[in-house]
Amino acid sequence: MQVKDILSEIEAHPSGTFINLLEFNGQSFGAAEVVGLSPVWEMHPDTDEFFYILEGNFEVKLLRGHSIELHMATAGTSFVIPQGIWHRLSAPKPVKFIYYTPGTSLHSTAEDPRLSS
Repeated sequence: MQVKDILSEIEAHPSGTFINLLEFNGQSFGAAEVVGLSPVWEMHPDTDEFFYILEGNFEVKLLRGHSIELHMATAGTSFVIPQGIWHRLSAPKPVKFIYYTPGTSLHSTAEDPRLSS
């Protein structure tokens, strides 16, 4: 068994570094500190994606069906991005978080990746 101080792990790496923390069922939980708008849209065709916000705030944009949803996630909250949903995260100020993405990740630089398929 491993016990890790997640905030110390994040502090030991440059901002923007995605850190593999602990193995879980053959996959890894990760952590990071980021700031700004993600340069790409992301989608996971075979799994959900989990986030827990340690410090800061995330603006989460989801492209669901024909609509665009905007959500705010603040320190102490968690959220799940559903399988198959294009999403993009933005952090106006630095945000520290834990994530778990056990499946495939697809990326797109298109303005609306739903129209690129």
